[in-house]
Formats: sequence, structure tokens, C-alpha cells
Amino acid sequence: MQLPFKLKFQSLLWLCCLLSSQSALSQDILWAKNANQNKNTDYTRVVGQNQYGVFVLKHKNRLLRKYFIIEQFDQKLQLKKSKLFKIPSSELQKVVVSQNQIHYLYKYYNKGKLSKLLLNVIDSNLIEGSPKTLYEFGADAYDISDIQVDFDPLNDKLSVWFLKDSNQHTLLQYTLLQNAKVISTGNAWINKPFEQMYIGDSEIDSSGNLFAVLTQTVDAKSKSASDYKHFTVCLNAQANKIQVDALNNNECFIGAYQLAYNSAHHCMHLAYLGGYSDEDDNQFYGIKTFDCKAFTVLYESINTIDRKLVSQIMGAKYEKNGNNLNKFKIKKLIPKADMGCVLICERMFITTQSDVFYVNGVPQSTYARIFNNDEVLVFSMTSKGDEEWSNMIVKNQTSINDGGYYNGIVVMVNERDFHILYNDRISANSDIIQVSFQANGLFTKKIVLNNEQYYAMVIPSEYSQVSGNSMVLPINQNRDFTYIKLIY
Repeated sequence: MQLPFKLKFQSLLWLCCLLSSQSALSQDILWAKNANQNKNTDYTRVVGQNQYGVFVLKHKNRLLRKYFIIEQFDQKLQLKKSKLFKIPSSELQKVVVSQNQIHYLYKYYNKGKLSKLLLNVIDSNLIEGSPKTLYEFGADAYDISDIQVDFDPLNDKLSVWFLKDSNQHTLLQYTLLQNAKVISTGNAWINKPFEQMYIGDSEIDSSGNLFAVLTQTVDAKSKSASDYKHFTVCLNAQANKIQVDALNNNECFIGAYQLAYNSAHHCMHLAYLGGYSDEDDNQFYGIKTFDCKAFTVLYESINTIDRKLVSQIMGAKYEKNGNNLNKFKIKKLIPKADMGCVLICERMFITTQSDVFYVNGVPQSTYARIFNNDEVLVFSMTSKGDEEWSNMIVKNQTSINDGGYYNGIVVMVNERDFHILYNDRISANSDIIQVSFQANGLFTKKIVLNNEQYYAMVIPSEYSQVSGNSMVLPINQNRDFTYIKLIY
């Protein structure tokens, strides 16, 4: 059978010829050379690869204001160029790598108020073009949502959109570009109030159609299912056709969701986790698949999470009391060629800890934020959304007051299997572990980089899969910053 998956840089087929056991392919590891040239930058993100090399975005912090740095590496991770780009009175919104150039969007502020959204390009020699204004904002700049950018690299299509308050209704304002040229722009009405409306996730298909999930609540701190409404939005930007449908009812709490485009069947998958109580329970996972042309639902299915998994993760006593899993978030949704999906979820939560100590008899208080990333669940679904198999990776990652910098997982999908990587311990003696799954659910586990030889930790939030058989990972090695490229 054939199982394709959706990637940010391309769509291809994940091939599985047999359901028999098959060991995961080994991979080559390339280490970057001259990687840490800008030692005053704390934020790094691998943004993509094309025929001219691998590109990395760097900045002093995550705010990305006033300037940004682009570093260009060759395919073997030898640094070729590093250049600073100035964006005065502006904040970088998005950087995407197309087949021939880099696109970047940024917001310009006039006297502290949002004034414009601009688009510019950078060529293979890191020479930028002339900026193009996509939107100008007036007095209503405070009444818009976050600006969303979705990119289809195969067709070089860029969708830029946001929500806007308009007479007790919500206006979706959009621009669709191809090869950095505007091919469609317009407005679409959503017959719901703008107040407390949040954009959850969005994707575009090969035609530039937009699919999004919106969440609306009367109280952002509430855990009551009736206080949260989730909506799916399907927009044909070129025909200015919009369709809005409810995703849940008052008895269904949805805590996480994610979209993924299936190019083999020209359909959009929406996976979600939820429960039937007012708490943030994970009692079930569901899948809803849309036809990208007609915006009709091809199928929808809800699967109850196996109670054996609940017992393994939370304990037998907890499971017997009728309790459920909680705090799982969706990390990756992988479409398959049979119109099924693979869903990867990770348990993530933050706790606080307070301590009281005495200095010269005077009590002093300290507070710590503890970041926890624990078990990973993997579910494979058929073309009708029914469960084929499920599996679990046991891990326990805990860190204090660091934002969970080294916590989490990295997902790599290639033609034959998919791989999940993580730091096995968030400490000085951590190994980098790889778990490789086959299409039938069988998996192998190995150490990619061991602590005794490499003394390295991966930074999961900053990696990128840059081709069908490779990904680039930022690494902290021996207290220095570098990159590795894994080639499968």
C-alpha cells in the first residue's frame, strides 16, 4: 500500500510494500562547519532548503524586531553566507523558502501603531528586492486578529489573511499570491461576532483554497465545554466562496486539533482530541476529511482511546476509577495514500512550585515553572477514520524555568517509515533517541547520538525537515551551538 504524507516543502508518497517486519534504514549524519558565527543571537530556526542551500533565521530573541539574520549553508552544511537585513520600526511576521528565493513578510509600525503589512524577497545571493505593501491599516488596526501566512512551496502559493471586527460580525480579509504576485484578494463574511475569536490552525491546498479552524469562547479561562465553540472555515479565495460549519457541540470538549493536506486525494484532514466532560480530558481522537473542491465532508470518525493505554500511562488504579488521559497535544498529522492518517500526540503540561526559605529570620518565597513533556501516542487510521493500530513511546522530560527548550519531539517522515527523535533526559548526560515506525505499527529504537561521544542535545522547536529524506537539527554540543543534518 502507499501512504503519502504532507510536508511543508513538498508532497510525496510514503511507500510500504509489505506488512512484514522490516528494520528502519540507517542514516548519515553531517555536522555543520562554522555554524555559530553570530554568538549574540539566542533565537534560531531552520526555515528551509532549496537548490541554493539550507537557510537559517537568527535573531537576538523571539520578538524578531528591527532586523533579522539569514544564514546560508550548502547541502553539506558548510556556511556560505550570513547577512543582516534591517526592517526599521517593524516586526518580522514570516519567512518561507520557495524553489528559487526566500519570501519574508513583516509588519511596519508608525508611532507604535500597526500601519502596513509588507512582502519582500531575497534571492540566492542574499540580495533583497523592493518591498511590496499588501495591506495598509487605519484606525481599525487594533480590531484585527493575528495575521496568518500559509505557504504551498510546490506551486509557490502564499495565502495571507486575518480576521477583522465589522458591525458585530467577523470579516475574513485575504490575499492569495503566486510567485510573489497577487492573483486574488477580497473579503468574506463570517456570521459570528469577532469578540473572543481565535485562529487555531490553517492550511492551503494546491489550488490556494484556505482551510482553518476557529475557536470562540466567552471566557478564555473556563474549562466548561459549553464555553468553547469550534468552527471549520473553507474558503475558495479565487471564487470568494466561504463555508463555515460547527466542529463540536455543547457536550463535546475539543482540546487540540490540526489540519493536514492530502495531495494524493486533494482533500484536507482535520484531526482533534477531546472528551465528554467539562475537564480537559482526552477520551477520544477524531478525524474529519473535506473534499477540497466541493467543501463537503468525505468522512468523519471518532475513536475512543484504548483503556489499556490509559492504564499504562496513568496507572491501573487511576484507570479503574474511570479517569481519562489529559494534557495531550497534537504534534503531527500525516496523511496516507489510502486517505487514512497517522496522528502523533505528546503529553505536555506546566506546573508551578513554590518554596519558602529564611534569610536572617525573614521568610522569602521562590517560584519555579516546571515544564513537562512525557509520553507520545501514535494512532494509525484507515480511509474511513477507524483505528488500525496504536502505540506508545514512554519518555519523561522535565525542566525548570527554561521554557522547555530541550523538551519535546522531532518528527521525520520519509518514503518507507517515520521517525520520532527526542532527548532522553533533560540533563548533562542525555542521549538523542530515535524511534522508527513502520506502516504496520512495528517500531525499533536506537541511540542516534550518545552522550559519552558527543555530549549533545537537540532543540526540537527549531528544526525543519528540508527534503524528502533529510532534516536539519539545531544542536547544543559541548555548550556550543551547531547543526546536524540527518540523511535517511
